[in-house]
Amino acid sequence: MTRIIYIPFDQLNVEFGAMQIANRDTDHIVLIESQRMVTGRKWHKQRLQFLISSARHFAHELEQAGWQVTFLKAANTTDGLSEMHTLHPGAEIVCATPNSFRLKQQLEEFGVTFVENDFFLTSQSLFELWAEKQSSFTMENF
Repeated sequence: MTRIIYIPFDQLNVEFGAMQIANRDTDHIVLIESQRMVTGRKWHKQRLQFLISSARHFAHELEQAGWQVTFLKAANTTDGLSEMHTLHPGAEIVCATPNSFRLKQQLEEFGVTFVENDFFLTSQSLFELWAEKQSSFTMENF
């Protein structure tokens, strides 16, 4: 195994994000049910159940398609990644840039390598180019 590919619950797609660069023969896919995510904010019960169920189904579908997949429960995301890194020392951890600022900051500090998040129609660099010329961020101007 050469890489650990971490897939956040809002990036469950084999055609975008880090899955786009994943190699079935050498990469290990990891999804983490973080206790911090589950209890860290007031979720509508059905929405939370939908998120967790979607991630578990995605993991199962990947396994059925021949991927090496681990679905972990951990206190937080970095604890889960630490556990995977202990099991696979020296493996690079890769993730598409998270949508959450806090998660991105935590993963940067942990040493995760980011690939561009292509779940949006506009890349982060194009958005920043547009944003630096704006006095306010309104949809009408975008």
